[in-house]
Amino acid sequence: WDWILLAVTGLVTITFWYLRRYHNHWKSVGVYTPPGVLPGVGHFKEAAIFKKSAGWLICEMYHQNKSHPAIGIYIFRKPALVLRDLDLIKDVLIREFSSFHDNSYKLDEKLNTYLNKNLFNEKGQSWKTSRQRLGPVFSSSRIKSTFPLVQRVCKEFNEYMEKHLDEDINIHQVLSMFTSEIIAKCVFGLDDNVFNDPNAEFYQQGQKLWADSFYSPVMMYVTYFFPIVNKLLGRGLLPKDVLEFLASTVKQTAEYRKKNPDKVPDDYIQYFLNIENQDAGFTIEDVIAHSLTFFTDGSESSSVAAHFVIYELTVNPDIQEAVRQEVLAMDSFSFESISSLPLLDRVIQESMRKYGLFFMSRECTKDHVLKADGRSFPVRKGQEVIIPVYAIQRDPEIYPDPEKFDPDRFLPENAKNRHPMAFMPFGAG
Repeated sequence: WDWILLAVTGLVTITFWYLRRYHNHWKSVGVYTPPGVLPGVGHFKEAAIFKKSAGWLICEMYHQNKSHPAIGIYIFRKPALVLRDLDLIKDVLIREFSSFHDNSYKLDEKLNTYLNKNLFNEKGQSWKTSRQRLGPVFSSSRIKSTFPLVQRVCKEFNEYMEKHLDEDINIHQVLSMFTSEIIAKCVFGLDDNVFNDPNAEFYQQGQKLWADSFYSPVMMYVTYFFPIVNKLLGRGLLPKDVLEFLASTVKQTAEYRKKNPDKVPDDYIQYFLNIENQDAGFTIEDVIAHSLTFFTDGSESSSVAAHFVIYELTVNPDIQEAVRQEVLAMDSFSFESISSLPLLDRVIQESMRKYGLFFMSRECTKDHVLKADGRSFPVRKGQEVIIPVYAIQRDPEIYPDPEKFDPDRFLPENAKNRHPMAFMPFGAG
């Protein structure tokens, strides 16, 4: 029995040591750590049992530690630095970008070939090369060139809404249909016709990403904190049939356009195909991957953002009426006219402030010491730095009465003195 007791004691000791192995890191380098660190889960006990989201816990720690420019936390066993000071955030995202240029999200390369070519997931030189190739995709001239396609979708959307004026509608579903049709036409050159057929294939494939697939929020959460899960289960984040559909669509489109060069529209997939023709390092697989980026990142995120705008206009009828009058005053529905709607711009900005990302993260790519208020925050290569976007954009010291929906926060005279890192709807740097 003595040997059994000794073995059990030894096993418990080793397990406890393993679970707490890195939990003295921040103390050893002189960085403040909030109390409540538990073996194995660090500061994320409530996230581990799905009581609170990781983003919400980070938000709480931001608000509970106002006297610190940055705080050291433990995401399960892993040390991470949460930045509170806006100048520190500017250092990481802009001034010292060379030390923090990688996203900390990791996916198994073999299981997620296309997703790893997403600009959000690419690392190092691969990211730099893709950014140079794809930079013009996001230019105003490129967006303007696809505006006639957007006008067509808006016309179809209006016709659909007129048919259903006397019915209850699921606004999220309708907005998902709208953004799906935009992506289908502007990126893939497809007429999905979703407003006449809700079972249209392109739209339905998009719905699979957020329903029963690995791309669901829960699996994104699990994969973010435990990348090995992907590998152990032997499958990527995206359903295989969705990937096959998109790959087939891109290849068929490319083949058709090569045979019919006189019928080539000026859409995004053609931009990618043009790069393929001019750059030997850019293959049809890259065309598929970057088209997939629009498919995964463009449709759902855009519809959710629009959903929040509509919600706020619904509960603020005075603002709704003012926006309506601004839109009705347009001479025509053109790219130039919708680019000159200052109140609508402020409404969208305020909505994105109030319903922003929970957090962004960067991986330290070489040892670096951040400094603020006379304090030093050493970050080692491979460690994660977290920017708590949601907490910053709801900080009453930056945005008084942050729960109030107030588009006037973004009037030029009110925004000009605000720190540039206080509003990051699309990140920064």
